[in-house]
Amino acid sequence: MDKNVLNDEEMQIWHMWKGSFKRIFSRVIKEMTEHTGLSEGDFGVLDRIDHFGNGKLRQQDLVDSMEWTKSRLSHHLTRMEQRGLVLRKPLDTGNGVQVIITSSGKSALDDSRPIVSKAIRKYFLDQLTEQDIELITNLAKRINLGS
Repeated sequence: MDKNVLNDEEMQIWHMWKGSFKRIFSRVIKEMTEHTGLSEGDFGVLDRIDHFGNGKLRQQDLVDSMEWTKSRLSHHLTRMEQRGLVLRKPLDTGNGVQVIITSSGKSALDDSRPIVSKAIRKYFLDQLTEQDIELITNLAKRINLGS
């Protein structure tokens, strides 16, 4: 058997893992969007600005943490600015741009967090046993250390 090709059982495990994650994630995003109007990208940007930057974050730091291209983030920020969620200002040093969460953006983020938390609990955490949590935690640590 070729070690470079997955067998049927390995492929099935991969598809089950991927499908489970996608179903959970899409349900969480659907509930958030229905209740707040925020997209997955909106929430990711606002959450990172608030969490990592305490309301302000360099645009390049957002690119890095979102794992998006500069162009994708720039276009998304333009749409968020038009909706009053963020604003961008050149840094005083002249090197780069700072993205600032507005009061509307902070309010939208604060409104979305309980909805996201409730959905994560409903669709993921409530489905797990203590043993499942331990296994997932160990797997995530092992995978994260390997990357």
